Amino acid sequence: MIRVLDKSVADKIAAGEVIDRPVSIVKELVENAIDAESGNITVEIRNGGKSYIRVTDDGVGISGEEAALAFSRHATSKIGEEKDLDAIATLGFRGEALASICAVSRVEMITKPADAPAGRRLTVEGSQILRDVPAGCPDGTTITVSDLFYNLPARRKFLASDNGEARRIIDLMSRMALAYPDIRIRLINGKKTVFQTTGKGNIGDNILRIYGKEIREGLIPVDETMGACRLRGFVGSPDHSSSSRNRQIFCVNGRIVSSKDLERGLERAYRERLFTGRFPMAFLFLSVPPETLDVNVHPTKKEIRFDDPFLMEDLVERAAAKALATGGAIPAPKAETVEIPGDREEEPVQTETEPGKIREKTVISNEKPVDNGSVAREHAPIQREEQPQEQVDIKYLLEDMRKEAESSGSHEMAEEKGEYADVDLKSLDVIGVGLDTYIIASDGEDLFLIDQHAAHERIFYETFLNQYHSEEKYRQATLVPLQYSVSADVEAAEDEWIDQVRAMGYDIEYFGSRTYIVREVPAFMEGEEADRFLRQFFLELADAPDVRQFPTLDKLIIRSCKSAVKGGDRLDRREVAALLDQLAECGNPWSCPHGRPTIVRLRRYELEKMFKRV
Repeated sequence: MIRVLDKSVADKIAAGEVIDRPVSIVKELVENAIDAESGNITVEIRNGGKSYIRVTDDGVGISGEEAALAFSRHATSKIGEEKDLDAIATLGFRGEALASICAVSRVEMITKPADAPAGRRLTVEGSQILRDVPAGCPDGTTITVSDLFYNLPARRKFLASDNGEARRIIDLMSRMALAYPDIRIRLINGKKTVFQTTGKGNIGDNILRIYGKEIREGLIPVDETMGACRLRGFVGSPDHSSSSRNRQIFCVNGRIVSSKDLERGLERAYRERLFTGRFPMAFLFLSVPPETLDVNVHPTKKEIRFDDPFLMEDLVERAAAKALATGGAIPAPKAETVEIPGDREEEPVQTETEPGKIREKTVISNEKPVDNGSVAREHAPIQREEQPQEQVDIKYLLEDMRKEAESSGSHEMAEEKGEYADVDLKSLDVIGVGLDTYIIASDGEDLFLIDQHAAHERIFYETFLNQYHSEEKYRQATLVPLQYSVSADVEAAEDEWIDQVRAMGYDIEYFGSRTYIVREVPAFMEGEEADRFLRQFFLELADAPDVRQFPTLDKLIIRSCKSAVKGGDRLDRREVAALLDQLAECGNPWSCPHGRPTIVRLRRYELEKMFKRV
């Protein structure tokens, strides 16, 4: 039987296309505030926006006689006739935002135009206006949304945690603040101000305020014009890439959008400049004639369609390529070097005449710190580049390091242990090192090739995890505290990650203005190594859409240690022996954390077959 749906049911269905979580409400309300010619916008949220959202602006407001009409479906002041759809110059135009929001939440609106003697207060629940009365209020509009999905409990259970929803809102507002640098935007989460922009039109300053010093310093300005189109903003230097596209922000005519066309243009500019699995950072703002753009292709207006997508690709590629041809794209070493104080009298001095030799350092076993020789890291000259495929993010990993140590891990590991069950790494006779990478050794019967880089990664990985799981943390003080400037969403989720960092062996605390300081680092790490690891940690954290989806610690260590452990170093016999001793102590010495083998066995019989001796 065919029937016409009840209005409340139809409103809820329609609202589901526009409002799927708190960030959708914030987006619609902020876009309305921008369209209202506001100079100041304040967004306040509680419990990730699930229980409370308030957006306040000083825009033109709504007249008293039209205030109630604003909550009707398809009521809008942005367009009047069909031809207006061909050149939309506003963010909102469908007249669905307020109607959709009030269908699934409780809403209060206070609004007043500048020329009105008094404002208006409206209370709406489930599309029903409960109150419409005069109110004294400043010019502009304040809309408060509470109890999202109170009448749709099935939808509510699919929301993320409070922190997860808050991070989505922080990410959205960070992008909106960059898109509208002339508007003073303030975001408050609970009782804490996440960020506040100046409204002075400086995009670079807003990036610094919102995303921090680390990201801002890695950006190169772009400004390119092609016909009636202009592209401005910043792109990241190749050495400031990201593990995801989360740091690619595209704004077209003031609208934050996803665009495969713009992504492709950016990727073409960085071709052969980045390893596989790395993505360039970009904050790009494109202005095009409205008639060349279709913004009405998605219910939430997240996607757009260009009349000439290839022209847009070429514009982005040209602008980014020009930026990458400047001096700003050349990596520059840091001026300062992190030093770790210690008993230097007991450390051998490295000489310039013996490349690859390094001083002895403290490493950690499962029980207590011991003095073992360590393989070369930042002090040794690099003889070769790492292969690009080693930069790819790890997709498959052993689930838990403790289980790995206790049970020897997966079936694949069991097979490896069976193959090498009769091998005592400490008793191998080292013959030499080939190609500055492969240690050649023998047990008197067979030959073994040990990949020193893969072996070192395994040692680093297990040492770090042992430190993490150990109740007693071995640390060493830094000569000068390390400082880390993080993005707004990382700071907001501090409760989710700071204990992990401390468990790794870092003494970290909040210093103010989204800056954290570290006074102690894990004892087994060099100073620069510890610094690079933590910087990579924060980049990985910033790229996670939800802290609950943040990579598990073992995956994080594997990704981050790539920047800390170097391969291709020339090792002397003492260093080779120390490497094999440390590898022998590992729970799984037979493969690196990525799954590549650390050791290859050449049996005598196979060698004799090669030489036609049998």
